[in-house]
Amino acid sequence: MKKTRLCTAWKKTTDELEVALAAERRAYKHAKRQATQLRLDFLTVQTTEAKKKKWKSQKAHDRFLRLQRTKQREEARRRRCAQQKGSTGGLRAIQIEEQLPDGTQQRRTITDRALVEEGCMQENAAWYDQTRAPYTTPPMAEPLYTAFTGDQAESNSIALLEGRYSLPDHLDPATTAFLSHCRFHKDHLPVHLEAAAQSPVIASCDALFRNIPLATGFVHSKWRNLMNFAIEKKAGDFRLSKMRTIQLMNSEAQANNKKAGRAAMQYAEEHSLIPDGQCGSRKRHQAIDLALSKRLVWDLLILQRRAAGWISNDTKSCFDRIVHWVAIIAMLRFGLT
Repeated sequence: MKKTRLCTAWKKTTDELEVALAAERRAYKHAKRQATQLRLDFLTVQTTEAKKKKWKSQKAHDRFLRLQRTKQREEARRRRCAQQKGSTGGLRAIQIEEQLPDGTQQRRTITDRALVEEGCMQENAAWYDQTRAPYTTPPMAEPLYTAFTGDQAESNSIALLEGRYSLPDHLDPATTAFLSHCRFHKDHLPVHLEAAAQSPVIASCDALFRNIPLATGFVHSKWRNLMNFAIEKKAGDFRLSKMRTIQLMNSEAQANNKKAGRAAMQYAEEHSLIPDGQCGSRKRHQAIDLALSKRLVWDLLILQRRAAGWISNDTKSCFDRIVHWVAIIAMLRFGLT
C-alpha cells in the first residue's frame, strides 16, 4: 500500500497490484534521473518564499538563512560528486545537437569512451586554436612563428627585447608597432624565489626544488604532464559547446606560475608599465573605480559641451586567443628572466 499509494490495495487483484507497482517503479526511476534538478527547484522555491517573509519575524529570518545554507551545501555536494566521478574514470557522456529534417534541434547522448574523447579533442581544437583557425593571426604565421618557437626562440626573444632583432619587411603595421615596442625596461631585474612555510627544512627543500626551473630552465618531466579535464558550466548540460576544459598540472608548477605572475605584476606596478585605465587583475583597483572615472569623464564633457564617444569593447574569447610566445615576450619585458 505504501509503494503503490493505493489505500484500498486489499480490494485489488494481484495483477492490478503488479501493474500499479510497475508504474510506480518507472515513475521513481524517471524522477531519480532528475533528482538533482528537482531538489534544486524545490530549494529555490522555498528560499524565494522565505526571502519574502524574512523580515516579518525572527523565526522567518532564521528559516531563510537555514534554507540558504542548505542550498549552498547541496551545490557543494553536487560539485564534489562530479569531481569524484571524473577522478574515477573521466567524463562518461557527452551530448551533441543534431538537426532533424523538420529543422528542429535534438540532443543525442554519446557514452562510448572513444567517441567521448574524440569529441572533446575536436571541441578543444576548435575552441583553443582560434589564433590559427579560421584565420591565421600574424604571430602564428611564418617567419615569426618559427623564429620565436623553434631552436632559436630564446636568442631571438632576447634580441627583440634588446632592440637587435630585424623584423621582416612584409609584416602589417600593427604587428610591427607592437614588436618594436617590446623592449627591456631600464631597471630590468631577475626574479628570485621567496618561500615561506612553517618548517624551515621543508621550506628550504621546496624552494630549492622549485627554484631549479627558474634558475636553469630545466623542467621536471612530471611538470610537463598535464591533464585536460572537461567540466560542465551548468548542471546536467553535457553539450560540448556548453562545457569548458581546464588543465590540471603539478601543484609545484602551478605555484611557480603564480609566483611569476605576482612578480611580473609587482614589477609592472613599481615602474608604471600598466595603463591607468586598466583595473582588472590589479591590487587596490576595483570595478567601481573604472565606473567612477567613466562618470567623471562624461560629466566633464557635458560641462565643456564637447562631442565625444565611448566604446566599451569586451573581446570574445580573449584568453583562448593568447599566443604563448607573445605572452612570454610580454612577461620578459615585465621583469621576468
